[in-house]
Amino acid sequence: MNKGEDEHEKENFKSRSLSGNDGIFGSLRREEQAPASDTDSSAEQIVIKISHQNAITHPTQKGLEKFKELLEERSGGTMTCDIYDSAVLGNDTSNLQQVIAGSLDAAMIMGADIWQGYDKRAMIENLPFMFSTYEEARAAWDGEFGQYMKENVLEPCGGHVVDFWENGFRHFTNNVRPLVVPSDCAGIKFRTADNPLRLMMFEEFGSSAIVLAFSELYSALQQGTVDGEENPLSNIVSSCFYEVQKYLSLSNHIYSTSVFVFSDKCWNSLTEEQQKLVYECAEEAKQVTRDLTESMDKEYLQTCIDAGMEVNEIDVEAFREASQPVWDYYESEYGSELGDLVRSAQAS
Repeated sequence: MNKGEDEHEKENFKSRSLSGNDGIFGSLRREEQAPASDTDSSAEQIVIKISHQNAITHPTQKGLEKFKELLEERSGGTMTCDIYDSAVLGNDTSNLQQVIAGSLDAAMIMGADIWQGYDKRAMIENLPFMFSTYEEARAAWDGEFGQYMKENVLEPCGGHVVDFWENGFRHFTNNVRPLVVPSDCAGIKFRTADNPLRLMMFEEFGSSAIVLAFSELYSALQQGTVDGEENPLSNIVSSCFYEVQKYLSLSNHIYSTSVFVFSDKCWNSLTEEQQKLVYECAEEAKQVTRDLTESMDKEYLQTCIDAGMEVNEIDVEAFREASQPVWDYYESEYGSELGDLVRSAQAS
């Protein structure tokens, strides 16, 4: 992605839909199609409305485009979806509320921790240094840990979780100094999401954290309201944070999943065969997102370097040790069952 494209993306970080001019309001639609043949008089096309808050250049968007392509192809055109990027239908919190209420068919939620308002155990995703590699994180979310999260934490709140996709590992950026050890964070004002574990993490590092909407982050960094932030490289680049940040400290401190969730209303309106098709297409499209996330991390990193950012690696063990009180707090408040599943995945 070149700078011209980034500028264009930033200027057009507004409502867009792959559906054309169908409108953005209303939920799942069934549209009558023209006859496919003399023997097939007519068919209803199911149109699933899917929302996410990332930019159109983000791997999530590319994965959903693949999902749409597969769904149309394998359903013989009887199923499709409209994809709304860039938070045009609301941010993660709003999208989840709409899905649970049944007013939005489906959403790709950037993190299971967004469910914390319904079940505090969902915050586990924000425990620092839970995973070290993509392989380790994927094995956990594709295995017993992910299944437990789906069945016992997320779905009881409402909605049907189709799959866990990927948002990537988070890293620190700031305008004050390179971060090598936790004490380097002292006095730096970081933007973070409204999550107690992330707030506690920054407190343990000796920095301050300010809760701010993602949509407001670029201007906050530009104006100096905050000094830094932490996000996957895909978000750092697709949202052009490299334009307003000087230092990038590669930390892999939190692995962020993306949760593909359908409203119960939409999911239950599908036949068993259609549900099976959604599962199959989502599983295959997920791999597109994962491949892109990992392969493009190198490109994203080079974009940051080319933009003039200074890049360094952190002392992982020093940060991990400083983060231990966050783990202790979580397990004292919400039990060790989920943590045990994570540790089991790490050991396998």
